[in-house]
Amino acid sequence: MEFDDLVKSGQLKREHTSEQKIAEFLQFAEDEVSAAKFNLSKFPLTAYKSAYDALMHAGNALIRYYGYRTTTKYTHLTVTEFVGRILGKDYGNLVRVFKRMRHKRHPMLYEAKFSESTYDIKRSIVNAEELIRKIESCIKIKPLQRRLF
Repeated sequence: MEFDDLVKSGQLKREHTSEQKIAEFLQFAEDEVSAAKFNLSKFPLTAYKSAYDALMHAGNALIRYYGYRTTTKYTHLTVTEFVGRILGKDYGNLVRVFKRMRHKRHPMLYEAKFSESTYDIKRSIVNAEELIRKIESCIKIKPLQRRLF
């Protein structure tokens, strides 16, 4: 798969990342999903943010697995675009969920607006878990905690 357009636009840079570091990104993703579940009933906004952050960490793991890293230019957009290109049509629905979460995150952060229901937030967490599992199986690297067992 080619990513020359993302490199030329300054969104990606070539960079080698060790398998250990990729596993750390995946562990961060797992931890964020756990935090999302923990916070869901009492702090749904925090749960949503944690589910989104989990996807960002998993997306970064995927990018780094392919020998790139994001730059500071359009970071969140780049991660969602990259994940979509790698996982393709088979996981298009999950990638759309990730992109939708990115769009919902913006008004939440910059305008203090958020309109997701508890049900939608819960679905976001479930979808985040599923997408993270797909990324893990795609790159065949486990998060640090699951490497121990």
